Amino acid sequence: MLLVTENSGSARSGETGKARTEPRPVSTAASAFGRALRQRRQAKGLALRDLQRIAYVDKSLISRVERGLTPPSAEFAEACDRALEAGGTLIVLAEAARAEPYVHLPPPPSHFVGREEHFALLDEKVLTGPAKVVFVAGPPGVGKTALVLKWANWRQEEFDGVLWSDLRGYAAGSPAQPADILDDLLRCVGVRPDRVPAEEHMRLALLRGLLRGQRTLVVLDNALDSHQVRPVLPGTPDTTVLITSRRRLSGLVVGSGAVQVSLEPLEELEATRLMAELIGDERAAGDPEGVGELVRLCAALPLAVNIAAERVATHPHQSVGDLAVELVAEGRRLELLAIDDDAVGVRAAFSWSYRALDADTARMFRLLGLHPGPRFTAGAAAALAGLPEHDARRLVDKLIQAHLVQQVGALYYRFHDLLRVYAAEEAAAEQWRDERQAAVSRLTHWYLHAANAASWTLTPARDHHVDLGPPPEGVEPLRFATFDEAYIWCASEMPSITGVARLALEHGLYEIGWRLPVEMFDYHLLGRPWQTWISSHDVAIESAKAGGDLGGLAWSAINLAEAHRRRGALDRAHELYSQAVDISGEIGENPSLGWALVGLGNIAHEREDYAEAVRLAEQSVAVNARIGYQLGEATARVHLGRAYRDLGDRDLALDHGRRALDVYAKDADQHGMGFALVPLARTCRRFGELEQALEYCEQALTAYRNCGDVWGQADALDERGCALAAQGHTEAAMAAWRDALQLVMDLDDRKASVLRGRLEGAV
Repeated sequence: MLLVTENSGSARSGETGKARTEPRPVSTAASAFGRALRQRRQAKGLALRDLQRIAYVDKSLISRVERGLTPPSAEFAEACDRALEAGGTLIVLAEAARAEPYVHLPPPPSHFVGREEHFALLDEKVLTGPAKVVFVAGPPGVGKTALVLKWANWRQEEFDGVLWSDLRGYAAGSPAQPADILDDLLRCVGVRPDRVPAEEHMRLALLRGLLRGQRTLVVLDNALDSHQVRPVLPGTPDTTVLITSRRRLSGLVVGSGAVQVSLEPLEELEATRLMAELIGDERAAGDPEGVGELVRLCAALPLAVNIAAERVATHPHQSVGDLAVELVAEGRRLELLAIDDDAVGVRAAFSWSYRALDADTARMFRLLGLHPGPRFTAGAAAALAGLPEHDARRLVDKLIQAHLVQQVGALYYRFHDLLRVYAAEEAAAEQWRDERQAAVSRLTHWYLHAANAASWTLTPARDHHVDLGPPPEGVEPLRFATFDEAYIWCASEMPSITGVARLALEHGLYEIGWRLPVEMFDYHLLGRPWQTWISSHDVAIESAKAGGDLGGLAWSAINLAEAHRRRGALDRAHELYSQAVDISGEIGENPSLGWALVGLGNIAHEREDYAEAVRLAEQSVAVNARIGYQLGEATARVHLGRAYRDLGDRDLALDHGRRALDVYAKDADQHGMGFALVPLARTCRRFGELEQALEYCEQALTAYRNCGDVWGQADALDERGCALAAQGHTEAAMAAWRDALQLVMDLDDRKASVLRGRLEGAV
């Protein structure tokens, strides 16, 4: 079942089809707020104009909010609550609207003019044409995203579902990788984070399977080039992909038969209409020359016109002509600074608007430019500014109103890529050096404490967690009440983790630079986000080396080695584990030495050198026993028992496995119990103790279900099938294998291949 988004743009008069004459509400909670606002207003006998006068909010905004078309900002809710004497009711409802999960397709721009010929072209190319890939190309700031969002929202009922992903092709930081994009699209379809496959090709296969037979529009915004897009094209018969990019995607034209829709700046008359719509027809008619000058200075680019118009709207006592003179001066200032930019007017509009902000809002704008991720939450903004989250949200709301920041849902915000670059440039100015360093410290500490809290919540029974102590002043740490809350936060923040770790490294916060990825390790084991797991730990190794932290270097190398081992890169994993052993030789026996020895033992086991696997696992058991590290000792015993089993020693295999199980059970460590039970079941089956093997499988399955480990559940079901097959219960065995395959067929190619082989062999 595809996710059908709730936002829809207005239909143009005279158009036919399924388009609505009224946009859909942005969310049910926003609609509830709108209804309550209207009831309060009408109960007091107030017209929209009356509420505008006493609450100092625009009547057109009141109308949109009442209809549920625009979510209420905190400032708007407080003003209306105060004016209507609602006793805080409207403030509470506004908070509920903010907390509601966002609809994945962002809403259309609230102000939009012209482009009729482009709407017609999109109708022709997407709805009736043979092309399955259409891209809108044009210069930065020309309104590509606005056009596509307006059209996609307007025409969404022509499709069973509309999916959207921001490819971050020209944003600060790294463009989205194919795995990230596919994760985004799968989450949009409704796939739970823990059900997103680890491997890129499996994500694409799952997406194709879900889209087959559905008429779907996939919107890929801000693509860098054809190479970024090609690996994520579903290619299913009823799927059309609509892309925006600054470049002509020639590779897609040749390889996928893509067609182009070119976008140029607005005609001057259209840009003037947009300006008038934003500042009010009456004011625009009063100074047509001033409006024309502003439009020309903005090069008729919609992004610049929106920002300049907001500046005009917030200065009602100045003439448009006087404000145009100010913008001219700003453009000259930029020219004198020799800015290498073809659209000086666009930068002038940014600068002009930024310098008109009050000091606190301007500070928030430039500090947000330091955030390295594709989007940010109010919590991250609060950390950057060192403010309570409520105050930070109020400042971000002001930036949204000034068209300097975009809201992409109840919880997330983002920059237009041009504005992100501008904000980062402002933050990098020498005069803000101390402010910048303090903000980076707070942000990276905020992420570190959140990752630490998530780790404690995901695996509460483990004894490897670190107590970080209280956070620095100005940082409000996140807390997670449930496993799901922690898991979802980790999954949502994956695109930012490597960037935050590198930000810490670049600002000399070396311990945070390595510890943040290491704190995410429990999530990495569960969610297996290979790309971030590896890239973040590459940064962790750099940070630990830069800080001369041998302990941090050992942990970073071990975690990175485990990622490579699980992906089959055994030589690289062996190199990293060996480095960790050498480092531990310098710093003395510690838990990292035990893990490194286990890792080397696992590699030896995979290479079928079972005697070497026993030797290394025994060393790990001894090290962990000497330092009193029970989790490490139990884990080493699981691997030691496994190695003895494959050497043919039943008694030692069962002894070490059961001793490990006792340690995990004493702490009620569900994941550890499942981890110990499946190898015990295999040992029992190997030596003909089939009823005991089945009992262990049932216990393992229960433990893995309790902690939400899908891979573990599949492993337990696989082993149950093998034990049943050994008893001659072929049908029951096949049922177990089919259940296991159902769990991992979209997650793990190698395991799925093994299970298919078992099923084929049993037929």
